[in-house]
Amino acid sequence: MKFNIKTTCIMFVAILSMLFISHIIIIMLEGEKGHLKRTVYKAKRLAERENIVGLTNYISIDYSDELGNDRHTFLLIAKNFFDEYKNILILIDALDIKIQEEKASCHIKATVYWQENSSKDIMSDIAEVEANFKKEGNNWRLIGLEFFQPEKKNLFHPMIG
Repeated sequence: MKFNIKTTCIMFVAILSMLFISHIIIIMLEGEKGHLKRTVYKAKRLAERENIVGLTNYISIDYSDELGNDRHTFLLIAKNFFDEYKNILILIDALDIKIQEEKASCHIKATVYWQENSSKDIMSDIAEVEANFKKEGNNWRLIGLEFFQPEKKNLFHPMIG
């Protein structure tokens, strides 16, 4: 069989089309629980990249937490954390999702690693939160966090210090 550029392009487009269709089918089959899980992992990756602008898309305008923080304050605390620390790595150890119609809660336990900007030492802590979400349009957005006591009290010091 003779391969030319046209045949190669057609094969490439066919393969991409099959991958895209299979991805859509997987998304449809996993439902809202899978959609929310993907949302949590996307937000995690944005935090690791210290992308405060990207994170704003995952925080509801109605955000409030047990410490009295609203959306603006929460994002300011996150920005200050990103300004002070680098090389953030979040390993999600447990993720338990419960959905009730347009609202959901996720119990998240994660090991978080980071470095101070002026240090080579790696710090870590176990974070445990109850994250509450609501459906806004087609997207899940964070509306509140309940913080469980961190293991070493290093991680959430700007929020619950």
